[in-house]
Amino acid sequence: MRKTRHSVFSSIRQISAGLTALCLLPFGALSAADEPGLVSIDFCADQYLLALADRSEIQAVSFEAASPRSYYSARAKGLPTVTGSFEEILLMRPKMVLRTWRGGPRAQGIFERAGIASFQPPFAYSLESNFETFLAVGTKIGHAVKAEALIADQKARLATLKGRPKSSLKGVYMTPSGFTAGTGTFVDGIIKVAGFDTVAEDADIRSWAPLPLEKMVLSPPDFIVASFFGDADVLVSYWSSGRHGVAERMMAGLPTIHIPSHYLSCSGAFTVDAAEYIRAEAVKLGLIESEGNAE
Repeated sequence: MRKTRHSVFSSIRQISAGLTALCLLPFGALSAADEPGLVSIDFCADQYLLALADRSEIQAVSFEAASPRSYYSARAKGLPTVTGSFEEILLMRPKMVLRTWRGGPRAQGIFERAGIASFQPPFAYSLESNFETFLAVGTKIGHAVKAEALIADQKARLATLKGRPKSSLKGVYMTPSGFTAGTGTFVDGIIKVAGFDTVAEDADIRSWAPLPLEKMVLSPPDFIVASFFGDADVLVSYWSSGRHGVAERMMAGLPTIHIPSHYLSCSGAFTVDAAEYIRAEAVKLGLIESEGNAE
């Protein structure tokens, strides 16, 4: 009986090894299909691909690309999607795989062995590095000119924002989980680009941290920037500080700008767009004077 089981397990291992070897055949050896295209396998990779590639070049995007949290969700509708598994991608034989976080440390080696080009753009820590990331992706997929045009447009709009009158009003960022954006975060930077101060420095809030409700009571902000409250897939524990009475009273009593979560996707990739949205909403709430057709 032991011998029989051993033989069965041995056969299974051999079949598995054979299938793996088949998947890892060089790109040109798989089959002579049509010219493959570009594939993005995770949410942030989708944004770069959808921003820069022609629709006809996109072979597939991730299954999250058309979700409400995707900045370019409208562009993703109707495109084929992938879950991001290696088997799925290897059988598709794309020209290039674009990824930011999905795939893990083995991804580069696996795609190289299969003869498939892949690119993992560097993580962006600032507005300027986001520009560099867009240019890096554009260069890799043959759309450097389009990337340069996008960056030039963003920089021009950024200059316009910085040239507008600043407000002394202080805002605070709130999420359903009760966390906030402290100094050094891209969200804190977005509020400042919009022309406002934040309470982060006065309250000594750094990075991402629970909102210090006691400090908010002692020195309340002038307005709130909130996001993710309307996202159906955001589940918040009953023990979350976001459900605390103080937090609820703040949101009920202070002017609140609800910024759609797609503006905050991918670590500030859409900082300028988000800042413009906050400023426009601030005008509607009467926090700043109307700026006419300056939007």
